[in-house]
Amino acid sequence: MGEEIHLRGLFDIISPENNLVSADDMMLSDAKGVILWVSETYERNFGFAHNSIVGKSAFDLEADGTFSPCITAEVIRKQKKITTTQTINHIHKNVMTVGIPLFGDRGELKYAVCFNTVSLEQINSIQRNYRHLQDSLQQYTQEIAELRTRATSTSLVFKSSSMQRLWTLMQNTANTKANILITGETGVGKSAVAKAIHAMSDRASGPFIEVNCAVLHENLIESELFGYEKGAFTGAASGGKIGKIELAHQGTLFLDEIGELPLHIQSKLLQLIQEKTIERLSGTKKIELDFRLIVATNRNLEEEVQRGLFRSDLFYRLNVIRIHIPPLRLRKEDILPLAHQFLARFCREYGKQLNFGPRFLSFLEHYDWPGNVRQLENLIERVVITVQDPVIDVSALPPEYAGETVTPAALLVREGSLAERMDAYEGQIIRESYRRWGTTVAVARELGISQATAARKVAKYVRG
Repeated sequence: MGEEIHLRGLFDIISPENNLVSADDMMLSDAKGVILWVSETYERNFGFAHNSIVGKSAFDLEADGTFSPCITAEVIRKQKKITTTQTINHIHKNVMTVGIPLFGDRGELKYAVCFNTVSLEQINSIQRNYRHLQDSLQQYTQEIAELRTRATSTSLVFKSSSMQRLWTLMQNTANTKANILITGETGVGKSAVAKAIHAMSDRASGPFIEVNCAVLHENLIESELFGYEKGAFTGAASGGKIGKIELAHQGTLFLDEIGELPLHIQSKLLQLIQEKTIERLSGTKKIELDFRLIVATNRNLEEEVQRGLFRSDLFYRLNVIRIHIPPLRLRKEDILPLAHQFLARFCREYGKQLNFGPRFLSFLEHYDWPGNVRQLENLIERVVITVQDPVIDVSALPPEYAGETVTPAALLVREGSLAERMDAYEGQIIRESYRRWGTTVAVARELGISQATAARKVAKYVRG
């Protein structure tokens, strides 16, 4: 090959850093295009007999269609490195090829070296696999993110499409700095949503400070929120006190029942939002704060603004992102998942092992829940404490619910033939029994049927 060959370019090409797939598929020619040597793997991979092309001219192999184009010939013509696709026609294979010129000490072309690196079929396969991996990674990333965020806020249990949409909004806004206004009836879970937003945000390691504005005495609201210096007023702590707002530094401040704030406190809150600084009562120093503000109300703040009870400028500052939680009666798919969650929690707390009976579940699904999630939670705790039987039936309901119970048949399908309605009722009984016990043997024992019948009905109503 000659001692004057400059091997630097050759070594650069076959360096592992270039990630060439088949760098041992090589061809060497002289400056006139006569092929001096090809590797055995080159001959084997591309269907050439041993030494069948050694001694031939690269220009002749291009002319007779063996290669289209012949990269060796292209390198000699242009005397520069070329990377392109070369077709090996007799096997109909397209191959990504790198060709480099090798020069002598006086700068004259001495040799051309070609490396067939990877076929287009391999490239297409790699691209398909890469796209598939990207799609899978994106899917798994989304699933992991949702599981992580759901795991950090386990008090949020839902199945309804309206809550799924709300959850997506929460995810998309959790890491923003925008103020959030949560609205909804009393007991729908506004505090739980605020805590979930905090838990999935980049402030999760910081404090979550919750203040119920409705329970603060009007004379104490300002000192509770903003804090005070020593001697601020009669009865004040001798060393002063840090306010709730200051405690939320680098975390989240959640002001529940924001509509209950008196107008003079609304003015101070507006100033706080604008400047992100506070002064304690009787203090002279401005304290800079960094917190995320979430507020909630069961009032119609637009009407409160019209009546002059709530500042319009404060309302617009708070109403950057609105999250409205529907009442439980409008998302009935969430009732049973919530009820089972509460049952599991209270059974752990009170050391009991209980299950819901079909009639009790029917009642839960069809009751209107004017007190929403909070009312459901309180009811489940109450029946867990008071019930004596292992299966909770409607007989365990407190007296105030007695007038609400109806027969199970009336709670199921209200249209269709008798056979269709009976089939629907039977399906509910089988599903609830299987949900409680998990085996066809136990279902058969509870319902007084054979195991074979239980297996057939589980296959029909549960797995079918």
